[in-house]
Parts: sequence; structure tokens; C-alpha cells
Amino acid sequence: MDTKKTILSVDDSPINNKLIEAYFRRDYEVISKESGQQALAWLEGNIPDVILLDIMMPVMDGIEVLERIQANDRLKEIPVIMVTAKTEMESIKATLNLGAQDYVKKPIDFTELQTKVLIAFQINEQKQEISKYKSYYDIHQGMIHAQRIQRSILPDAEHFRRLYPKSFIINLPKHVVGGDFYWIQQNFHKNSIGVFDCTGHGVPAAMLTVMGQMELHTLSQNGNEIQAEQIFPLLSRKFSKLLNTSADTYTQYDGMDGIFCSIYPQEQLIEFVGAKRSLVLIRENNSQLIVNNEDTEAKLSNEQFSLFEIAGDRNSIGKESEFVEFTVNKIKFSPGDRIFLYSDGITDQLGGDHQKRLKRKQFFEKLLEIQTKSINLQKSDIFTWLEKWKSSNEQTDDILVVGIEL
Repeated sequence: MDTKKTILSVDDSPINNKLIEAYFRRDYEVISKESGQQALAWLEGNIPDVILLDIMMPVMDGIEVLERIQANDRLKEIPVIMVTAKTEMESIKATLNLGAQDYVKKPIDFTELQTKVLIAFQINEQKQEISKYKSYYDIHQGMIHAQRIQRSILPDAEHFRRLYPKSFIINLPKHVVGGDFYWIQQNFHKNSIGVFDCTGHGVPAAMLTVMGQMELHTLSQNGNEIQAEQIFPLLSRKFSKLLNTSADTYTQYDGMDGIFCSIYPQEQLIEFVGAKRSLVLIRENNSQLIVNNEDTEAKLSNEQFSLFEIAGDRNSIGKESEFVEFTVNKIKFSPGDRIFLYSDGITDQLGGDHQKRLKRKQFFEKLLEIQTKSINLQKSDIFTWLEKWKSSNEQTDDILVVGIEL
């Protein structure tokens, strides 16, 4: 039987320590300390697998504790995740520069924290494997930095929550950096959101995400509105131009799949375009959905809710779609409807009793099953369900799921 990994939680609030213990105790041994001095005393004779370290503590704050840890050759390789209620980026930046691996903000999103703990374990195991080879270690450190850069150009999580207060995001790269990303824009009469899945995963896909994000930023700068019917052709032309400027033909099929929605709250209208991806909408009372002025039948239903899948086009974004016109679907929504945008990583995940792909139908059935809960609580259910399905299998692909209540 495998020994449980150990998490050291350092927080001057007993309540916060108890919450962390309650969430992680099933799978990990959790040690709680209420001051930096207590934590350092315990660390003299113990080595945890990860440290959750509060920044704001009396007498000795988290930054000083982190400095002590980093100055100790025996402790400095322990992954440290900072926990902070402060919004000032200077404190967060200081801890990252000192050697902290990551951070989470209070109030803690425990699904996000669990994801970062799992990534910390993965990174530490990889570091142990390659630390004997200095050149590979340097590459690995560069990957961690690249992950921070990639995450920094995603929309700010707090801005996302302000724009969509009833929502969730599950973003699980297969490797340290990934090929899935999301994008948002707010205008005075509409909100736009996109979810994109770049070719492959890992470093090559991450490079494509930066290209995609930078182009979206260029298209939307100075308050310019991105129109649903223009977005994919513009991205396709840009990808084709940038990736095919030499005789190297290896990149000619690189690009991305994607979903883009313009949401008009006053008109209760969604304009949706899809590149090999579909949009899922779930509503209560089993009523029909009007798409392009026609009634659309539900794909799945139960006693309370109906799930509708609106298909996108069969082309990806890239060279093959340089001169393609994508279909704009106009969907009439009602307040309380919930939409789900997702990459194919979740439905391609291997697992279950027969080691098969999860498939869309199972994912849709799970979405229907959890609709009695508020959408903010659905993230944890999907995450736990996915982890159970995956079991001991390696993650198959990058996974990105966004849920929004309209």
C-alpha cells in the first residue's frame, strides 16, 4: 500500500487549516501549523511533499518563512504554494521570485488548489528524475516559467467572475504548459467568450496558444468589437500567413478548433460559431430551443432539464479554412439557461472499467445529472467525476471546460 503524501498547511487561522484538512485528508496526510515558527520547528525533523503557506501572518509572515525554507538546502526543493488574501501583485511577485511555485487567493477555490497541488507533485517528481542532468533541469525550470507566462496572458480570473458571476472554469493542461485557452471581451451591449483547442499539446500547442491570444488581443484592441462571423476567418488567415512563410511544410496543418459566442443580454440572443466544436445549452422545464428561427429538439432530457447541442462547422481554424465562411448560429436564450464550452480533452480521456474514451454522451449525461446544483458548485462535481473516471490513467489531452449561467 502506497504511503500517503504529506501536505503542510501553515496559516494563523485555525478555521482555514481545518477547511484544508477536511478537503485533503481523504487522500493525503495533512499537518497544520498556526505560525511560521511552529512550521519551521516541525520542518527541522520532517519533509512534506508540498507546503501551503499563508502570506499574512503575525510575528513571522509567509515571505520570511519562505526565505528561511529557500536558505535551507534540505528544504528548498519542497514545492511551496502561497495562500493570500492580498490582491497586490507585488507580494505575490516577491514570493515567486523567492522560489514559491504557485499561489492561490482567498477565499480558496479548493478545486483550483487541488489542481495546483497535483501539478506541484508532478513537477517535483519530474525534478527529482532529471535533477542529476543539469541541462535538462534548466529546461524544466524554463518550462515552469513558461507556464507562468502562458497563464498570465489568460483573462484575469477575477475579471471573468465579474463578467460571469455564475460560472466556472476547469483548465487542466496535460503537461506543464498546454494547448487550450479561453478569451473574453466586454462591450457596452454584448459579452464575448471563446474557448480554443490548439493542435497537439505540450510546448508546440502552447506556442500556438500564444499566437492565438496575441492575435485576439490585436483584433480587439482600442475597443474594437470582434464579430462572430469574422473571428474564425481572420484567425485562419493569420495562422496561415505566420506558419507558412518558408518551405517548411510541417506546420501547414497546425491551427486550432474553437467555440466563439457573442452574448447579447438585452436581446437574449447568442451568436455562436464553432470550428469542430459544439455548444451545449441546458434549460429547465423541457421547453424547446429556438436556433436560427427554428425549434430545435433536445439531445438529452430528464424530468427537470433538457440538454441541447448546437453543432459547429467541420473545419478547423488554420490554412484549410483561410477562405471558408463559418456558420453563425443565432440562439434565443432565457434567463437561467446554462451554456457549456469545452475542448475535446475531457471526452477523449481514457478510463473506466474497460479503459475506453469517456465520450460525449457520458459527459452530457453528467452535465444533466448535476443541474439541480448551482453552476458555481458544479465545477467540483465534474472534477471529482473526471478524476474517478481517469483513475490511475495518464491524462490523455489538455482539458478545458467553461460553464456559464445566463
